[in-house]
Amino acid sequence: MLLLLVPSSSKNAAVPNSGKNVFSEGFSAFSNILNLGSFSSAQEEEGLIPASLLRNETPDNLYWIAVATPRDAAETKAQNELREDWAALYGKIYSGKATREEIVEYFTTQIKLHEDQLELLKIMEDRYPERLNDDSRRMILAGKDLYAKKLKNVKDEYEKHINQK
Repeated sequence: MLLLLVPSSSKNAAVPNSGKNVFSEGFSAFSNILNLGSFSSAQEEEGLIPASLLRNETPDNLYWIAVATPRDAAETKAQNELREDWAALYGKIYSGKATREEIVEYFTTQIKLHEDQLELLKIMEDRYPERLNDDSRRMILAGKDLYAKKLKNVKDEYEKHINQK
């Protein structure tokens, strides 16, 4: 299975007045149900959903680029560059120096990231219920709740910043 979490650096914060931003929270307890490592046949027999299967089903999902553990140096470099770009936009937005277009670019991407993470959880739940044990189902439900809340927070922040321009 795979870990559906936001990046763990300060580049993706869009949670108002939280005291902690999305990046600084790091990886949460959901890391126990979802794993992006290589999968043995024994692991698959235990009910895990291979990340490769989900990646093939959702190649345009932003999760694979922004959050998933990179498979090679090129993916690591691309992920780091993406996060750096987000950090730069984030800094401009919160310093009041971002253009309207930059605000739209940043928040549109953050909204897509959270929607894509929700999509993966839904796919896991809907298409592969036989591969999930009770703990995994509970974690997926909790993850869906978490990412729905984060999505709402990002949309609220977007409205706040776009209305200031």
